[in-house]
This record gives sequence, structure tokens and C-alpha cells, in this order.
Amino acid sequence: MTFKIGIIGCSRVAKNKFIPAINSLEFASIDIVGSRTDSKAKQFSKEIGCKTFGSYEDVISSDIDCVYISLPDGLHEKWTIKAAEAGLHVLCEKSSTTSYESAKNMVNTSKSSKTRIIECFSFRFHPQHKKVLDLIQEHNLGNIHNFIGNFGYPRPNDNNIRLQKKLGGGILNDACCYPICASRIIFNEEPVGVMSNLLIDATLGIDISSSVFLIYDKKNAYAESGFDRNFKSNYEIWCSKGNIKLNRAFAVPKNFETEIHLIKNDSKKIIMIEPVDQTALMIKTFFEEISNIKKCDFNFEDDLLKQAKILEAVRLSNKKKKFVYLEDIEK
Repeated sequence: MTFKIGIIGCSRVAKNKFIPAINSLEFASIDIVGSRTDSKAKQFSKEIGCKTFGSYEDVISSDIDCVYISLPDGLHEKWTIKAAEAGLHVLCEKSSTTSYESAKNMVNTSKSSKTRIIECFSFRFHPQHKKVLDLIQEHNLGNIHNFIGNFGYPRPNDNNIRLQKKLGGGILNDACCYPICASRIIFNEEPVGVMSNLLIDATLGIDISSSVFLIYDKKNAYAESGFDRNFKSNYEIWCSKGNIKLNRAFAVPKNFETEIHLIKNDSKKIIMIEPVDQTALMIKTFFEEISNIKKCDFNFEDDLLKQAKILEAVRLSNKKKKFVYLEDIEK
């Protein structure tokens, strides 16, 4: 069986990460590329070696199994719903959308159409995170108390979609969502609530720095992100009998060998993890799930909603300048 994929959005992420990952998989193919303009779709398809191109609507109506949506966050809901209503599965770039209500619309449409949707946090499929959890148990590091995650990079130019308010830009949706998601994976639970501080650029109207404090059951997490920063993509876990740190946790090139630093008492150990294509692993997992070959260890739609609810709480906390409980979001 060939997993036929259409691409909506000729982004740099699609070209540099998703498409090479597809090309490395024997069971998958890129059958059509869609862009806002015919000229851009034609040029992009030529660059990646895809013979068929057209508009977003052309992708939706073509003979494919699923779509990869690589558009600005503010456009995800519209095209996810169109794809689901056409009977297509969806790989949606993170963050899934710009509000919890929007996320519910996406998931509800997917469920009613009997299609599947995954939020493309490809980092979570890198084996280093499973190894971290194994190390915590194997080395008897005691109780996990804290998680601290950082993800930031130099500021893009003002024309970049990450800085466009109407397209759902901002550092929370683009980067801080990563350490927030990672804390949920490491703790294997959802936070009780959050307290946040987002620095809003007065001219652009989007958050350019985010500090998020998440309270879990008997533990907490801190996520920090920002534009205009030296590149940083790491997290550290502080346990009662030791700590673990990843120096490259989120944006991991497929040829990059990662390191896990394990510290217990006065001893330090570095565990090397061989290079993998985390995007290819994500696509493979999605294919196996929807083809009933192998179940994933988390539910795609439930996870998307849980992540969206937390980001909604972060925005609300910053707006009201107070701690927000997750249970109050739907009230």
C-alpha cells in the first residue's frame, strides 16, 4: 500500500524536513503540491520533483489519502476542516491552531468524518525522550520535581509569518509550545493550571517572549521562549536523587547525534543517541495508526485538544494577569 500525501503550503519546513522524510519512506509518496498561486506551486513542485501541482482546493479534491498542512497557524482550522470533510487524514503543523475553540472544531469535524488528525510535534518521536524516561527509572533518580525547558532563536525579519498577527504568529505558538508539550510527556500527566507572562510587541501585536509556569500534581514545569535570542533547544529534569539534561531536545537535524547528560550525586554520565529522522518516525507512526498496523502510545486527537487547552490557559493567564486553572477553560 502506498500512502499518498498532498501538501498544502510551500513552506521552508515542508521543503527541508517533511518532504525529505517522505522521500526516505518506501510506503509514502508526494502526489500533489498546493500553493496560493499557480506559479509558486509550479516552482515548488519542480524543486521537489512532484509532477502535479495546483491550488489548495486542487489538493483537497485529488486522489490522495491525507494532507500535510504547512500553513500559518491562523489558517489551519479552515483547511483541516475542508480536508476532513473530503475524507482525508491530516498531518497538521504545530501549533494546531490559535484557540481551544478552533481546536475543538477541527477535532470534531475529523471525528464526524471518520478521519484522523495529528499535530506535528515531530520531536516527541525522537528516541532520546523514551531513553530519558527509562534512565529515570533504571538509575533510581527518585521523584521528579521540576522540568525546565527552553526554545528560542534569533528574531526573523518583520515579513516572516511568525511575526504576523493575522496569521497566528507569536513565540508561544511557534516555540514555547515545544517545552510545554515536552513537560506533559515527561510527567505523563496534564497540568492543573498555568501562570504566564507574554511580552507583546507594541508594533506587531504578537508575543515575542513567553514565560510559562505550569503546576502539575506535586511537581512543576517552566517553559521559556523568545525571539531575539541565541539558539537554544533544551530541557532539564530535576529529580530527588539526580537530574537529566538534553542539550538538543526539539529541533534535531536528522544527521545530528544527541547527548543525554545524567547526573547522580557526584557522578556524571553522557549517553549518546544515534541520529534519526524524527519527522520520518512521526509519519511512519501516523501511517501505522491509520492503517491499523500498530497503535500509537497516545491518542492523536485527545493530545491535540489537551495541548490547545493549555495554550488557551497561557493566553488567558497573561491577559488577566493571574493563575488559570485548566478546569475553568470550558466554563
